[in-house]
Amino acid sequence: MCRIYSSMKVIDIYRKYAIPPNLQEHMLRVCSMVGFLEQHWKGDTKVDWNKLKRIALLHDLGNIVKFDFDKHPEFLGEEQKNVDYWRRMQYDIIKKYGNDDDKATRMMLSELGVDGEMAETIFAKRFGNSTKVERSNNWALKILYYADLRTLPLGIGSLEDRLNDVRSRMPKYTSRPDFEDLVEACQNIGKQIEEKINVQANQINDKNVKVDRDFLELEI
Repeated sequence: MCRIYSSMKVIDIYRKYAIPPNLQEHMLRVCSMVGFLEQHWKGDTKVDWNKLKRIALLHDLGNIVKFDFDKHPEFLGEEQKNVDYWRRMQYDIIKKYGNDDDKATRMMLSELGVDGEMAETIFAKRFGNSTKVERSNNWALKILYYADLRTLPLGIGSLEDRLNDVRSRMPKYTSRPDFEDLVEACQNIGKQIEEKINVQANQINDKNVKVDRDFLELEI
């Protein structure tokens, strides 16, 4: 699929693809986590932080196709009263991009002309890749992994909080025979990142990691 849009601000991308407010908030929070890690990074490893922030702002673009608005309407927050509208938006997105979130995201990224390195970083960030990521030297991917793992549905939480959330809400992962190996890899990725920042892990919380809505004005 060729690029059909010129450079767009993130907020316009979110509008174009009917990104619901809870999903916008998640990607903004992950991006804000990346910004927080940048401020506290003491490692000598070079990271393209500007590119990584843009990756964070796009990494779950297609996730609306898998939302269950009947089971978890509360995730819409104040927009819960408009749940019928978001169901219609979901229907339209699925009609155009299909009901596989990975494929939908890939098609959206292709339309936007997102470069291959950014797209591949997004698709490498999968729970099933945790062991590979732990062993890799791809620090941008490790940072994205960690930022996403620390971002729960309703705010910043501990790594253990997030892994417990996976256990309770995502049986497709917990049923895997290698689930505990993947959990251990996530914990080790956490340790790798925490060794390269000058702040304690317990200081990474909603009080210190503020959602920066200025990121909505970045261009992709």
